[in-house]
Amino acid sequence: MSDVTIIGMPRSNLARTVRIACLEKEIAFEFSSKNAQSPGQPPTPELLRNNPFGKIPVLKHGSFVLYETAAICRYIDDNFPGPRLSPVHTEKVALMNQWISVAMTRLDPNIIRNFVIPMVFSDDETRNDPTFTVHMNKMADIIRQDLSILDQAYAKGWICGEYFTIPDMMIMPMIHYVNAMPGGPEMLASAPNVADAFTRFKARSAAAQTDPLLPEKLLKSA
Repeated sequence: MSDVTIIGMPRSNLARTVRIACLEKEIAFEFSSKNAQSPGQPPTPELLRNNPFGKIPVLKHGSFVLYETAAICRYIDDNFPGPRLSPVHTEKVALMNQWISVAMTRLDPNIIRNFVIPMVFSDDETRNDPTFTVHMNKMADIIRQDLSILDQAYAKGWICGEYFTIPDMMIMPMIHYVNAMPGGPEMLASAPNVADAFTRFKARSAAAQTDPLLPEKLLKSA
């Protein structure tokens, strides 16, 4: 039995990030959705005991408890043997930290919170409201702009160069959801370097093992 447990939901992009980090690091871990709230539901008392902000993912390593995706990934990289998940050279470390910040403060809100979740979970009345369509079109335009910036960053393979690192583990699960949305493949086609990175990401064992396996019904509702 592993002494590392990741608490989260299978379709959470951030929980997927930390699972990918564990798999890339080649460490044993358990993944538990017990006591993690469903989308749109308040946090459970058990989750609040591990994270007072009521968010997933959470890492438990023995008696040590840690939340926030970037902190968890860095902890995994720094405290376990195995392949490095981050660069060594100072400039690339700074670049990694820059893109981790962009992923959490810009990409995740724009792509997941303000686009994918409303597209998937809004009811028919909301979807038929013209203001909803206007807002979704505006968010799609913002995401296209974000993808154009990412496309330049992915020109050399991965975002920090030739190696798959922590910011890629954050960004690619978000791109997975972009690609799953109506019009998503066309959005990715306009960012060929990002699309190429996503193709290579899907071929990685860690990506295959953590694929959220989105049901057709869910995709058709978007």
